[in-house]
Amino acid sequence: MQTPPAITTRAERGFTLFELMITVALAAVLAAIAIPNMGDFIRNNRLSSGANDLLRSLQIARSEAVKRQAVVAACASASPMANTASCSGESFSGWIVFQDTNNNWARDAGEEIIDRKTVADGVSVVNDNEGIVSYAPSGFANSTPGQTPTSRIVICDARGNTQVGANSAARALLIEATGRARVVRDHDQIASALTDVGASCP
Repeated sequence: MQTPPAITTRAERGFTLFELMITVALAAVLAAIAIPNMGDFIRNNRLSSGANDLLRSLQIARSEAVKRQAVVAACASASPMANTASCSGESFSGWIVFQDTNNNWARDAGEEIIDRKTVADGVSVVNDNEGIVSYAPSGFANSTPGQTPTSRIVICDARGNTQVGANSAARALLIEATGRARVVRDHDQIASALTDVGASCP
């Protein structure tokens, strides 16, 4: 007569209802902390991208002026992606870089567009003067009589120049008399740039 096989018992595996409730509660707390920070991360990324794109375009304008031995300008444009894109004399929410063949500080028909960009939705831009920066074949700022280049550009969103530590939620491009540009985040420098521009952002 054969002996019946031994009956083995297995422990039940899984979560109890109490453990599941604790897990869900912890997930909700973590989400409540992470979601606002993610929103700030996305907004900061938009501002940094806009400022860095504009800085890159100014650097392209400067290097192309030397490379081509010609006047190259970067100007604000209301429709930078159009074939007929021209300088708007307004804010750098969109811009083009072009070879200014006749040095009249305006993009005329037939003048080559070298670079073009726009800032993301939700980003505001204010700047001083006529929204144009021009570079001579030497690579230095082009000083044409009767023309005043832009030297202060502030890029912000709905937070404006809100102070975050020593820095600001906004970004500013400061363009020196030589034509060299740099991006700053310092709250006081951005406040000074806004005073120079004579406008608030947004």
